[in-house]
Amino acid sequence: MRLKSIEAKSMQEALRLVKETLGDDAIIVSTREEPSGWVRITAAIEQITAMPEKHAGMPTETAAAVPRKAAAAAAHEEKLDPDEVIERITDVLLKHRVPGVISEKIISAAALDGSGDPRRALAKGLARTFQFAPAEEGLHKPLILVGPPGAGKTLMTAKLAAQSVMAGRKPLIVTTDINRAGAIEQLSAFLNILDLELHTAEDPKALQELLRRAAGTELIIDTGGLNPFDPQEMKYLAKLLASGAHLRAALVMPAGMDAEEAAEMAQTFDVLGVKNLIATRLDFARRLGGILSAAAKTGLALGTASHTPQVAHGTIELTPLKLAELLMPAPAAAQNAEKRKA
Repeated sequence: MRLKSIEAKSMQEALRLVKETLGDDAIIVSTREEPSGWVRITAAIEQITAMPEKHAGMPTETAAAVPRKAAAAAAHEEKLDPDEVIERITDVLLKHRVPGVISEKIISAAALDGSGDPRRALAKGLARTFQFAPAEEGLHKPLILVGPPGAGKTLMTAKLAAQSVMAGRKPLIVTTDINRAGAIEQLSAFLNILDLELHTAEDPKALQELLRRAAGTELIIDTGGLNPFDPQEMKYLAKLLASGAHLRAALVMPAGMDAEEAAEMAQTFDVLGVKNLIATRLDFARRLGGILSAAAKTGLALGTASHTPQVAHGTIELTPLKLAELLMPAPAAAQNAEKRKA
């Protein structure tokens, strides 16, 4: 995949230049108006590699298999050409529906790597574009999980509780989700296994009192799902977050969402002082553009994520390299080889 940015005095002229430069099959990735008044279009086109002459006389299946094997070997054993590294990264970002403006930042930073390894270059681009910090850092501050309905807050609360218990601590678990049918029973069932009691706070005042009495204790607070586009529900959340001066708020968001919608949703929570973005459902999401868009538009720190519905398996730390591996997974054969080495 080849990516190219073109600037012109008008949209019509920019589109004409895209067609002349990349042809009729070009895909418009992003458009924006520069402060100068000019228009900037980023477009992409698939590159077709010709069959090497030395394979011309081979049977069709064999001739096709050789380039594939060579490409796989090159990706994992040989340094690639800088242009090919950028093309692979561009292809991956397009596949994940990452908005063009964000892709440009990642690609520009990745181009500075020079290692010839696409995944390592992508990791460098991600590290320079996003903030990374686990949500559970600074456990002396109460952590409150917020987000839209069905994002996985209750499961994430149970996961963090289990993680804390396995580390030899005994956290205090609180929920404000007292109206949803079965919410308390669901979380209680998880906590009973960990020999932890579930505390409830029916309103911001009750949460404030609980926080006062439990000062200095490790707290993890689950909340009910709220509509980020409902002013009244956001006003209620603002009161919850104001219950304690040292509350750390993390937005729980499922992977696989539309990039633009995810960004708008994250921005409404960001205004209320949320600092971290916890990605869930990484196990079945096939496109991560929504998570990247939400983080890029707000500056929320990535770091804690969930890739399984099983509480015992806890969470994963979403480092730049781990995120690069999720965006650009190794071929199955390479993954199996790594497992055998381990």
